[in-house]
Amino acid sequence: MITDLPRLLIVSELTLSFSKKGQSANPTLFNLFENYPPELLLQFTPTIYLNNTPPAPPFQNRAISFNNQYLSSLNNRLGKLINPFSSALNLQLLDLLPIANHKAIKEFDPEVILVCPITPDCLIVGKNLTQLFNCPFIIYFMDDWIAVNTYKWLSGTVQSIAKELLQESDGWLMISEQLQKELSNRYQFAPKQSMIVHNPVDLSAKDSLNLENNHTGTFTVAYAGSIQVMHYDALAAVAEAIFQLRLEGKDIELVLYTSEVFWKCYEKTWRNWDVKYSSLIPYQELNQYLNKADLLLVATSFLPEYAHVVRSSVLTKLTDYMMAGRPILSCGPDYSACNQFINQWGCGLVCETNNIKFIKYFLQEQIQKRTSNQKLALKAIEALKNNFEKKYIHSQLYNFISKLSKNYSNKNHL
Repeated sequence: MITDLPRLLIVSELTLSFSKKGQSANPTLFNLFENYPPELLLQFTPTIYLNNTPPAPPFQNRAISFNNQYLSSLNNRLGKLINPFSSALNLQLLDLLPIANHKAIKEFDPEVILVCPITPDCLIVGKNLTQLFNCPFIIYFMDDWIAVNTYKWLSGTVQSIAKELLQESDGWLMISEQLQKELSNRYQFAPKQSMIVHNPVDLSAKDSLNLENNHTGTFTVAYAGSIQVMHYDALAAVAEAIFQLRLEGKDIELVLYTSEVFWKCYEKTWRNWDVKYSSLIPYQELNQYLNKADLLLVATSFLPEYAHVVRSSVLTKLTDYMMAGRPILSCGPDYSACNQFINQWGCGLVCETNNIKFIKYFLQEQIQKRTSNQKLALKAIEALKNNFEKKYIHSQLYNFISKLSKNYSNKNHL
């Protein structure tokens, strides 16, 4: 492990956590920095995110926050007219007012700043902080949310700040090669240096998993995690296909391991299709539950309005699924980054249609291949060992950060 790491300030709405008030949180940042010395790390995040997702040990005392809501939105008919203006004013105030907790950040004295925005809030604050401190900074995008974001305020826009941060940053971290290429093409410049960073996994529990497919009885397709709009239509297509197979007498089921919030959003549909609800799995127990299934489902939208996200985002659940010791099924369009990831590593199956008839045929084939498909799960474990294991990713990432800091210091001392 690298011993001379720089003091790192992380600016992000995603906290160093893996759970939030009964829902799953995106664990990627926590998994990436779990072994970073806590005394050398400080997170700066909006207050509402810090309250909803308090950092997990050892980072529970390594976060400070800022207010990102000066004006509240209205949840009524009038709000449709007023909310866009109040949102723009919130962003303007965030851009112009002095940065909250500036004294604490100055005392921490960051040597590297990592900006990982998922909303305009941390995009703005990250830009302002990088201008205040004489140190290198890294921009990290986990998906292409900026592609269709048209937010603007008097002193800037999401597009102008995103371009500025990408162009001025000392390095890029990206969730996929596809996203790096997309941003380079869109803004017409390449990163000074870059690293593709997926969610890393801990292989220490591998030996406790059943890696032989000796399942009998009902063929179980499992889906774990949130059900956002970029997941729903593909997930619904698989759910309907499984329901039709059940009507035809096939012994197959779909189990959703998700929070009650996502279940209730589509509860009537799920019940009509006889989908089984098994609530959210604690992140630390994910493997033992998923290991009971026959296929682990990844779903990415076929709808054109979500193509920018589907094309560029490799979902966190992919590497988590790979650790579960069961074959993965990725259902989404042919441009889905998740499908391409599965094909690249040969660790699962890909279904590139939302046609119910074809999905039914595809699933019937997998029921017949229940045992032979297990070789795909074994390939996934091997891919994890060599490419996505935590110690390996930590070494690569921390070295990337350390070298960037040293190069910046050396350049400034010339």
